[in-house]
Amino acid sequence: MSNITNLAKFKKQKLKQKNKAKTLCKSGFHKWAIIFKDKFDVKKGKLVTTYQCIYCDKTKTTYL
Repeated sequence: MSNITNLAKFKKQKLKQKNKAKTLCKSGFHKWAIIFKDKFDVKKGKLVTTYQCIYCDKTKTTYL
């Protein structure tokens, strides 16, 4: 017997769901995820937290 595959990932997305991320980012409502590349800024001598939007790949940096 063959394996049963999940066909939900092949289903066509509704227009509302497809453009949800684009309209949120244009309005300034990003979904931020933490990136762990840079942890310490040597020039400023501070800890660094870098965030990246999962929808549009925009980045922001905060210093502690």
